Amino acid sequence: MNKKLTRIYQTFGLWALSHALFSCALAATAFAEELPEGARLQIVVGKDAPPLERFAADELARMLAGLFPCEVRVEQRSSSSTDATILLGRPSSNSTLAVAMGDDWPELTDQGIVLKRLDLEAPTLVVGGGSPVAVMWAAYELGERLGMRYLIDSDVYPPRRAWDELPDLNVVMEPNLRIRCWRLVNELAPGPVSWSLEENQRYLRQLAKMKFNRIHTFFWPAQPFVDYTFRGMPKPPPFLFFDFHFPIDEDTIGYEKLGEYHEHGQFTNPEFLGAKSKDELVQRGVGLVGGIHAEARRLGMQTQVSFEPFSWPKDFIKVIPNAQPARQLNDVTIQPGNEQPLNDPLLGEMVTTVIRAYIDTYPDADYIQLTVPEQRRWVSQGAEAHRRLQEKYDLSELGSYDQLCARARSRTEFPGGGERVETQVKSDLAALWLLDSLIHEHRLLERNGDEDVKIILNGVTEELFPLVARVVPPGGEVLSVIDYTASRVVRRRDLIKEVPVDDVPVSLIMTLADDNVGVMPQLATGSIHQLLSDLRKSGWAGYYTRYWTIGEQDPAIHYLARASWDKSWTPEQAYADQLAHVCGPGSVVPAMKAFALVEQITLGMDQYGLGFGFPVPHMMTKHYNPGGLSEEMQQDHERYRQAHANLRTALEASRPEGREWMQYFVARLHFAVRYLDAIVAYGATGSAEKSGNRGEARRQSQIAYDAIREALQSYASVAKDHGDLGAIALMNEYCYRPIWDKKKELFAAP
Repeated sequence: MNKKLTRIYQTFGLWALSHALFSCALAATAFAEELPEGARLQIVVGKDAPPLERFAADELARMLAGLFPCEVRVEQRSSSSTDATILLGRPSSNSTLAVAMGDDWPELTDQGIVLKRLDLEAPTLVVGGGSPVAVMWAAYELGERLGMRYLIDSDVYPPRRAWDELPDLNVVMEPNLRIRCWRLVNELAPGPVSWSLEENQRYLRQLAKMKFNRIHTFFWPAQPFVDYTFRGMPKPPPFLFFDFHFPIDEDTIGYEKLGEYHEHGQFTNPEFLGAKSKDELVQRGVGLVGGIHAEARRLGMQTQVSFEPFSWPKDFIKVIPNAQPARQLNDVTIQPGNEQPLNDPLLGEMVTTVIRAYIDTYPDADYIQLTVPEQRRWVSQGAEAHRRLQEKYDLSELGSYDQLCARARSRTEFPGGGERVETQVKSDLAALWLLDSLIHEHRLLERNGDEDVKIILNGVTEELFPLVARVVPPGGEVLSVIDYTASRVVRRRDLIKEVPVDDVPVSLIMTLADDNVGVMPQLATGSIHQLLSDLRKSGWAGYYTRYWTIGEQDPAIHYLARASWDKSWTPEQAYADQLAHVCGPGSVVPAMKAFALVEQITLGMDQYGLGFGFPVPHMMTKHYNPGGLSEEMQQDHERYRQAHANLRTALEASRPEGREWMQYFVARLHFAVRYLDAIVAYGATGSAEKSGNRGEARRQSQIAYDAIREALQSYASVAKDHGDLGAIALMNEYCYRPIWDKKKELFAAP
């Protein structure tokens, strides 16, 4: 199957390459005849155009000036002394556009965009949309059709060329998935929780260019993004990274890239450096999220705060004695205990306190997302919750409580088996009963001076989806995870057809890269392609991205952005298009081979490698004396080597503008090869030490030491953001230092 997949990628890669090169050739010839030096272009916006349309005009002017040697002016009225005119906006916001279009303005939704060359005496192009944000998307769509490509952290321009004339376009576009949501904050150091406000803002600007239209900031209970008091007890001092710590000193690999941490001696989100009190941490945390939301709103995106109302910092067990420790990293939270009564006043009050705290802290958020705990404990009340809900709602389609539990137990392929699914069903029934009571009977979601806040329920097990649609108030939505990785969801894709979508919008969590696979380079675009097709066919509303480190996900993101508007796009076409425009035609074939290998590795590790690179304290020490890599991981080790060699070839063929982008992929794959080399040698160290062969143990420990240093140095050399730096700081603590300590121990012994 792996060889077949590679052949398919190579075949389609050649087709996609020819398609991309043909597109580039068209773009070049369209502007071949140079007009007199200094073409004059004008962008006309309405006198009272909203800020987002004025911003779109300025952005389009910036892009045109970068594409062509020309003078671009943004005006409120049209002038005849220009070589071309672009009318930007909507008929309701731009009277000049309204007159020029007459009755030809197409019927658009609020997300629809239009690019239309008008048959007028003066060269004129309309750049418009069904709303201000759609107008902005239309401007960026024009930039892309003129040869630009938007990466997650920057723009890439084609070679500058002489202006000829406006392109002959007659395009009307509507998205095929209306919810395109991007996750921010979350937890784990190798990810967006480590991003500064500037990095968040920079990424948001790039996401807006790719027409993502919503963000959700996902919070964990102990983080410094909200504060509250329950029964006289203030929320304890907050922390990031599940209270794991990553020291920074002169022995840290990548020390030169971590300069801002030298004085403080520990990695954290840079926005929190120097904070000395709980109040200061919370103030900075709320300020960071407020800045993220403000930038998102400025770019026309909806905003959403996401959290777990049934999980709380562990200190609150003093005032909720029936609670139990949550099965979560580092045991820093508690949740409802197994024997907690449904009508426990402490439980209802605590859930209300948490939800109200987020609503009051972020009053401008368009949605709040309520997520059930990943590892449930509250199961004894499932039958009683089912009985009470059955009295209020018709649950006949769910079957009896016993039938529901039996159906859950049959889902043996889920991680943890059918017993885990049954636990989820029982716990989720209790959670849904309590939320239903608080929302509908106690007016939990009221917001002063405005309509009730809209909610999204996330993570409820799929067996209960018909019930969830009834619990969610009007205007609310449902979010489904189904499984951890995209390929694992594909294996259960029949479930997508079964989820009821008529009564409430339903979206899927779309995993670009999974934390269980962790620090290893991943690409899941092929699986994502299958899931997008299923979502469209079954009437789902959209998707939410899930990922940690983001730098290597540009190819998948490019596909996701384009395919959300044009279902004919394939991963191969998206890869070839991005490579040809960013790095040049010579890079396409070798890079496509490399991406195919990484996808093949990802497909395999999603099944047999969950937990392999999970960024937790034992990520390296668990490999001590494990008997070596499995046969599957040995094959992946070789595939990473092949992919790395192919990308080095692609790098040599890249044009200057794309070399830095390609170098990131090369370094990440070099990291993967040497990281696996370190694991192999570290395991061999353990085997040799156990057998009493101290000389061989020393030799292998030196090999492991050299390999992990080289792996982290390679990664540090291309680190793009504080998520990358977080990964490097974490692996210094969990991978490099254990190997270094073992090496010192072995060489110190007689």
